[in-house]
Amino acid sequence: MVIRVKIMPNDISTVAKLILIDYKKRVLFLKRSRKVEKHPNEWDLPGGHLHENESVLDGLKREVFEETGLTVENPLFITKIEKTHFFMAKYDSMPIKLSHEHKAYTFLNKKALNKEDKYQNIALTVLEKTND
Repeated sequence: MVIRVKIMPNDISTVAKLILIDYKKRVLFLKRSRKVEKHPNEWDLPGGHLHENESVLDGLKREVFEETGLTVENPLFITKIEKTHFFMAKYDSMPIKLSHEHKAYTFLNKKALNKEDKYQNIALTVLEKTND
């Protein structure tokens, strides 16, 4: 059975992604289920498509909650690349509850991040600029 995760009628092409950093300076990545239609088995940052008439910040918070069960506190806008907005926030050690779209999660440090992967490269850039 393939789970069709597609843009819903009220979704727009704008995307919001979160670089969530834990106290060890590692970034949260979610592994997409092998049953999803788009990008199966790939590691991804939490986030997704905004709904029509939804602000980028509201869409980010909704998507992260839907995918992880986490509430995003004080996200900081980092950059926009094409139609994707990237934010950063601190992980507060709350339990992660994955949606049906994902089968696993991990936290990756600088050494584990791959510059060739677009999302991992952005996470690496943010980690390198983070001093606290």
